Amino acid sequence: MKIKLPAKFWLPVMLSATLHAHAGENSTTSSTPSDTHCKADASWFPHSQTPIPDGRDFDGKTNCEFHRWAWQTFLWLTQKDKNGEPVFVNMQSPYDVLGMEDRESLQPVLNKSQTPHSMDEYLQAGTEGIMIDQNGRAIYYNQYLNDEFVTFINEKKLTDPQSVQKLDPETEFPVDAIELKASWKIVEEGEDASDFFTMKSSVYKLVNKNGKIIVDNTQKIDVTLAMVGFHIGGVVKGHPEMIWATFEHKDNAPDVLAKGIRTEVEPDTVVSDKDWTFYKAGTPFYACNVNPANSPSLVLNEEQQTLSPITQVCRQYAYGNDPSQTDFSVPTNIKVIQQLNKSVLANLDKSDVWSNYFEVGAIWFKGANRLKPGMDLAEDTDSNYPVGSPKHQLLIGSLKLSNSTIETFTQRANTMDNCFRCHNTQYRLPPSGNTDLQPLKATNLNISHAFMNIYFWSQEMQLRDK
Repeated sequence: MKIKLPAKFWLPVMLSATLHAHAGENSTTSSTPSDTHCKADASWFPHSQTPIPDGRDFDGKTNCEFHRWAWQTFLWLTQKDKNGEPVFVNMQSPYDVLGMEDRESLQPVLNKSQTPHSMDEYLQAGTEGIMIDQNGRAIYYNQYLNDEFVTFINEKKLTDPQSVQKLDPETEFPVDAIELKASWKIVEEGEDASDFFTMKSSVYKLVNKNGKIIVDNTQKIDVTLAMVGFHIGGVVKGHPEMIWATFEHKDNAPDVLAKGIRTEVEPDTVVSDKDWTFYKAGTPFYACNVNPANSPSLVLNEEQQTLSPITQVCRQYAYGNDPSQTDFSVPTNIKVIQQLNKSVLANLDKSDVWSNYFEVGAIWFKGANRLKPGMDLAEDTDSNYPVGSPKHQLLIGSLKLSNSTIETFTQRANTMDNCFRCHNTQYRLPPSGNTDLQPLKATNLNISHAFMNIYFWSQEMQLRDK
């Protein structure tokens, strides 16, 4: 069976294989979450019966509670439904919400920017960041929306751009609304992908045209895809900005600042002496996460559908935290993620393919109900107090959170080094400078790129129908 998959979105990883090796420990708890002892809840297991989290029953007083929400959500989303498929696979995409039946294949994602592009198969894949795996194949991306998200969009008539323009800017997504982003690699013939979640799908071919590498949406290729990364953004009580959490496969890439201990690394330092899915053993730090997309060095073999040069991927910050940060919350956040990853993985059956994935980290607002229209979230504070001041700190958790397969090229950029650098509530201009589209005013809903894409795509559809 082919699974219908949409195209690009951005959204946010990590853990060493060592955390995967603790299976068999009985480390669940039914007690109140604690930053001292953060463990999985007994009710989450077996994985086939993980209950859906209730975002209304959320206190938010500890880091542990936010990360527990992330893990429980991941387990619920990846348990099998009545058709034997993970729950998330059959959720709707933004394309489904708009009734866009001609968007059935994926395209290589463009890297995130301060003015994100809409997901359009005509975007030139060779002009911005494109991740290339060790086989020379592009990494692909798609997005999912849960029922609460879709129902909200439909009830508010937000597929109509005129309704969006009349919207109260302080309108918030309802509790339990979730949007997801997954990253996928193509499994080559004979390649062992037994410890990945895989599924059959199709992707658009890449072609050389007028000196550019572009997506040709008239040609599809049937492939097997292996999931390598997973973003979860979801609303809980008091946090309309969403908790943004990200997960990765354990073998994706090595950590540059391993396990929150190392605080600096020289450019010629070899990051790892072993091969990873997206890293060749012996690669020095300076050769990691190099983006060739705007360089003439990027070459497409159209017949083989392979690109070069290959992207050597390193994870800049384990657990999404720089251990040299002076922020008071960093050591606690690192410890909580380590404890919870160990606890969850100890209670998943080794035969469960999802035991090969782990939480890299999560980020959210410190304090409740602080979202407002027009926030750029470019700083960690919302006042003149120093960054990290406990008095007016805005962001907390994994303050430098990136997924090595989704934000490969932005990990070192201070202006785009976590989810909220791009997920904000500011005024948005139309993508690609399209003057035929109306800009999006500053609203709380702009925190979601899915919402923004729906707004601009709906205008494009109206223009095409005229």
